[in-house]
Amino acid sequence: MLYGLNGSTTDQCTLEEDILVAEHAGYDVVELRTYKLEAFLKHRTLDELNKLFEQSSVKADAINAIEFFNLKKGEEREQVLKDTEKWCRIAQAAGSSYVIAVPSPRPPEVSNEEIVKDSVQMLQEMSDIGRKYQVNIALEFIGIENFSIKTMEAAKEIMDEVDRENLGLVLDVFHFYTGGSSLDAIGHIPTEKIFVFHINDAEHAKIEELEDKDRIFPGLGVIPLQEIGKRIQKTGPIRMVGLELFRPDYWEMEKYRLGERSYQYVKEASDKMFA
Repeated sequence: MLYGLNGSTTDQCTLEEDILVAEHAGYDVVELRTYKLEAFLKHRTLDELNKLFEQSSVKADAINAIEFFNLKKGEEREQVLKDTEKWCRIAQAAGSSYVIAVPSPRPPEVSNEEIVKDSVQMLQEMSDIGRKYQVNIALEFIGIENFSIKTMEAAKEIMDEVDRENLGLVLDVFHFYTGGSSLDAIGHIPTEKIFVFHINDAEHAKIEELEDKDRIFPGLGVIPLQEIGKRIQKTGPIRMVGLELFRPDYWEMEKYRLGERSYQYVKEASDKMFA
C-alpha cells in the first residue's frame, strides 16, 4: 500500500516543495494539483517535470482534477475533452497513471437519468483519450448537496455503465460521509476499481454544515474510518491511501512539520483501518 500526500494539504508549497516535503516525511507518492502543475509549467518543460520525479524517491500519483466534466454543451463540452487530453499528456510525462474527473453541480431541472446518460457519454470519450496515454480516469463523487454525482452508489452505476478497464473511482471518505453513501456500497466495488483513496476526517457530525475547510487529520474526527477500512478489506487490498485536506490553519504550519505530522496521522489511521 502506498502513502500519498495531496498538494491541497500543503497549499503553502509549490510542486517542487510538495515533493521535498513528501520525501522528507516518508510518503511514497504525491497527488498533483492542476494549479501547481500550471505554475510549474509556466517556466519549465514536461521533460523537466519527468526528471523531477526521476530524481526523487517520491513518485507522481493522480492528477487532481478535471473539474465539472459532465452536463456541458457545445464549446464547454469540447473544452473538457481538450483538458482531458492535456492532463493525460502531462500525467504520462510525470509518470502518473491516473487523472481524476470531478462532476458538475446539479442544475435543478436535470433528472437522474439525464445525469447518468450524459456522464456515461463523457466518460467514454475521456476513457478513449486516456487510453492513448496509458492513463486511467478516476471518477470522484462529491458528497455536497448540489452536486450531480453525490454518492458511491451513483458513481458505481455510472462506472458500470461505461464499463471500461481504465475507468474507476475515487473514494474520498469525507465525501462518502457527507454525501450519505452506504457502508454496504463498498462491498459491491472491487478494490482494483478504487483507483484513488482519500483519507481525512471531519471535525463535527453536523453533516449539512461541513465544508472542505472542516477536514482534519484522520483519526481526530467523526468519520467511521475503521468501519470503512474493514469493508474495503473484504474485497481486497487497497492500492494507495492519500491525505487530502483543505485546512487553512494547516497551511500556516511550517511545511516540513506539516509533512511529518500528517504522515504520522495517515500511518496510524491506516494501520487501524487495514489491520
